[in-house]
Amino acid sequence: MENIVFREATMDDAEEMISYLNIVGRESDNLMHGSDGFKAPVEAVKRRIQASHESDNSVIMIALSDGKIIGRAELAGYPAAKLHHNATFSISVRKDYWNMKIGTRLMTEIIECAKKMNLRNIDLEVVVDNKAAIALYHKMGFTDIGVYENYWYANNTYSDAIVMQKCLDESK
Repeated sequence: MENIVFREATMDDAEEMISYLNIVGRESDNLMHGSDGFKAPVEAVKRRIQASHESDNSVIMIALSDGKIIGRAELAGYPAAKLHHNATFSISVRKDYWNMKIGTRLMTEIIECAKKMNLRNIDLEVVVDNKAAIALYHKMGFTDIGVYENYWYANNTYSDAIVMQKCLDESK
C-alpha cells in the first residue's frame, strides 16, 4: 500500500468519483447503483463533497492509486439536532484492490474522523450475502442490530440486509 494515498475528497475529485462509482457498480451487485447507474451530474457531486466539508458530522474519504480513485468511504451525518450524534456509513473498493486492506484503512480513517466529530453511533446496512463486508464490519467493531427483510433487489431476487451499528461511546 506504499503507493496508495488516503485523503478526504475535494471538489476536484468529482469527475473521477463519478467514473469510479460507475466502475464499482459494474464490479459488484452489493452497491446501490449498478453498471453505469451513477448518473448524477458533476455539479451535484461537487455540491455533496462541499456539503461534507461544511458539515461537522460528515466526511467523504478516498483512496487513490496513480491519481485514480480505487476506494471510497462516506460518513453521512444526520442534520437534525436530536440525531446529530449519528451517521450512516458506506464504502466501496475497486475489485482489483480487494483483499489489500484498503477497506480496513478507509474504515479506520472514517472511525477516527467520527470520534473527532464526537459522534456516538455509526450505522450501515449490508446485504446478507456480502460475507467479506460483514466480516470486515465485525472486525471493525460493528454489531448486528436487526434485519431488513427483502431490502435489496438485484438480479431479479430480493435479499435481506443486516443492520449494523458501531457505538463510539467508550462507556458502553
